[in-house]
Amino acid sequence: MKKQMEVNGNKNKRNVWIVGLVTTAVFAATLLPIDPVHFMSTANAASGTSDTALSKFKDIKGHWAQATIAKAYEKNLISGYQDGTFRPNGKITRGEYATILARATGLEKVEGQNPFSDLKGHWSEEAVSQLVGQGFIHAGDYAKGFNPNAELTRYEMMKWIANGLIKSGSSFQDAFNDTKNTLLPTPEVNRGTIRAEQIPYLALVRGTGIVGGFQDGTLKPADPTTRAEVSAILLRYMDVEGTDAGKYSDLNEMREVGTTGTNLTTISNYFYTKNSVKVSDISKGDIKLSNKSGVLTLHSFIVVKVQNGKPQGVYSKLFVESNISSGDYYLTFADLSFISNTDKTDLITYSSGLNNGLLNFRRLDLEHADKNGLKTIPNSPKDLIIKGKKVRFWTRSTLDFKNGSYHVKAEDLGEMKIQNMYY
Repeated sequence: MKKQMEVNGNKNKRNVWIVGLVTTAVFAATLLPIDPVHFMSTANAASGTSDTALSKFKDIKGHWAQATIAKAYEKNLISGYQDGTFRPNGKITRGEYATILARATGLEKVEGQNPFSDLKGHWSEEAVSQLVGQGFIHAGDYAKGFNPNAELTRYEMMKWIANGLIKSGSSFQDAFNDTKNTLLPTPEVNRGTIRAEQIPYLALVRGTGIVGGFQDGTLKPADPTTRAEVSAILLRYMDVEGTDAGKYSDLNEMREVGTTGTNLTTISNYFYTKNSVKVSDISKGDIKLSNKSGVLTLHSFIVVKVQNGKPQGVYSKLFVESNISSGDYYLTFADLSFISNTDKTDLITYSSGLNNGLLNFRRLDLEHADKNGLKTIPNSPKDLIIKGKKVRFWTRSTLDFKNGSYHVKAEDLGEMKIQNMYY
């Protein structure tokens, strides 16, 4: 509690120390120094952008981050170039990002030691040393040198602020631990371009809304980032730092998946009945089809809430195509391993052998699945399912919005039993 009060107190002091900060240059030597006085807020009614910022930067009008850049400028986080531009699409370096982040955080300021020989005398040395001391930057991540003029990757940007969240409150440390084995709601996980050790860092910033991803749901951690993106992300970070991780519904979904194998109780009205096991329990065993047509293993069970025909939840974009049925219901998506005991590859036969309604062998929308890297049953099941061969794929089903009751049992491991509690 004392630690949380200290964090909140530091957040309340943020404006005081930012305004009083003596600066020379924000970025490279070509950048203007920040003026340490408050700017008059004369917001443009149409755009929400201050007239001061619009007159200061001749290249931000009409940019998607116009209002965001103005807000960051008014908070004295950023500045522009001597030619009157901000260059919102310009790439940002590690040293530049460190300088801004050191101003944005409300954590207690620490005069850390510079662990990098290649940083000595660089204009960002003080800021980087501060972030190392505060725990934003782990020196071990840069064993060969910090290289402050290198372009910052999006993963570095996200990892540093995830580290800051963890330092700002124990609830974020708990969330980090809970999401180590979660499913990130991005197609890149399915394509193998995000490493396992990156997942909890990305989960924290995605789950809190600090980073929302691109239009296609990707996070692009290996890509460089821009001055406009950093302005937007650090403003969001300032709002999240020091809060309670439990208040973010998207993060809570990912935490439940990481610890139990499903987001069922976070996103839906369903609860586990007495003596029920979780998906993470039954995933260790086999589910035998009652008609002896095959054996499956349930790895994870993802739920998307649909109300008035509109999908909701952190996993909706990853799993749900644009055209779905109207009404209120839950779409479910099961990650299965399956071994067929028959040559027929008859999906109706397989589904009837489950006898529970919780799972079936209905394929995902093929176009949407392909776009998001999700392996599902093809139009010709025999192209995937072969007698005696273990294969893995996603299937789709639905749960009733009201009054539903479902179960599924794994050999020697127990039964998952859920009941709807809609009133």
